[in-house]
Amino acid sequence: MSTMNAVILDEWGGELDVRAVERPTPDAGEVLVDVRACGVTRTIENAVQGGLSDADDHVPRVPGHEFAGVVAETGPGVTAFETGDRVLAYFYLTCGRCDRCRRGDTNQCTNFGGWFGVQRDGAYAESTTIPASNLLPLPDDATFAEGAVAADGLATPLHVCERTGVGDDDTVLVVGAAGRIGVHLSQLAARRGAHVLAADVHEDRLAYVDRVTGDAVTPIDARGDDFVERARAATPYGEGPTVAVDTVGDVDTLRDAWDALALGGDVVTLTTHHERSFAPLLKEFVVKEASVVGSRYATKDEVVRAARLLADDRVSAEYTQTVGLDDVPDVHEALRTGDTHGMTILEP
Repeated sequence: MSTMNAVILDEWGGELDVRAVERPTPDAGEVLVDVRACGVTRTIENAVQGGLSDADDHVPRVPGHEFAGVVAETGPGVTAFETGDRVLAYFYLTCGRCDRCRRGDTNQCTNFGGWFGVQRDGAYAESTTIPASNLLPLPDDATFAEGAVAADGLATPLHVCERTGVGDDDTVLVVGAAGRIGVHLSQLAARRGAHVLAADVHEDRLAYVDRVTGDAVTPIDARGDDFVERARAATPYGEGPTVAVDTVGDVDTLRDAWDALALGGDVVTLTTHHERSFAPLLKEFVVKEASVVGSRYATKDEVVRAARLLADDRVSAEYTQTVGLDDVPDVHEALRTGDTHGMTILEP
């Protein structure tokens, strides 16, 4: 029996443990991929806590979904990939047959099968098996770390920009800008010509945002009761942002985004924290003629486009550190306590 090292979660909300497990073999329609880079992120921490599914039959589990690697072996019936192909992963387990999948809206699959790294073992391991339909080509000029960033950290911001039509007449407020979604969304919105207000708390987080984004991005301190007024004042003509994206998912940050919003603007929420609700008065929707928009991950096409943006150096893949498998539990502990910013890359 061939073994490998992997990060194991024995129960939802429990501790992560690194140990030797049997190296998987691909079944029909599956591919074995040697993992070269995987994001260690808040989305995965949410999954570890049972935020996506807490079914007992889904554990023990190897978490991790934001990864890129090299095809090591193909299962029966797989013809789209060969050994040695460079690939990155799509997070959602989709059917490929429903109307939404057929028209390309794979993030809206009506026969949704769950999440890679939740319903089946993920990429916090030296190798992983994945349905061939969940693999996408990694551009030749993209590094594996860039592939890991593209898989979610840039693909999700790209979907946000598509949902709201971000362009050169927009001012975009990004709340929680020092996270991987926030920093790549700030870059991408600026690339599309928008003026960007990148809001976060603590000097080190704001300094990080300032360091890794361009001149079109203005860091803004989200602390203080006057944040809404300062955010509006920082926009052209003081009218407020036309798009406000909350990456935090707290009711308070959503309210701030809504209160700062310009007439006719959009507040975008993309977090899936359970049992949190945000509901402005109906008259506020009418008076502002504004919208609260949900943004759900990305399509497969958008993941490929995100990888190309990074491969072409049109957007830069930002991460703060690379770690090995033994370090992953400590990174997740830092994620739980909020003592982290940017993105960590696992290189097994």
